[in-house]
Amino acid sequence: MEAWIGAVGVDGAAIARDCRTAGIALSAMNVSLDGRRVKDRLRGGEPALSVLARATACGRSLSD
Repeated sequence: MEAWIGAVGVDGAAIARDCRTAGIALSAMNVSLDGRRVKDRLRGGEPALSVLARATACGRSLSD
């Protein structure tokens, strides 16, 4: 959990929980989707399921 919090920053516990529930891997935090990294989208308030849908639409996998 500490690694997740460190990766996403502010309110990391809630974001980490949402990512784990959605199946977004910690290793996916630096993946770029439409010019913005996954962790930046999450920090900006985009829901984890929205990030996952965006990745799927782009043909990218965010799972391990």
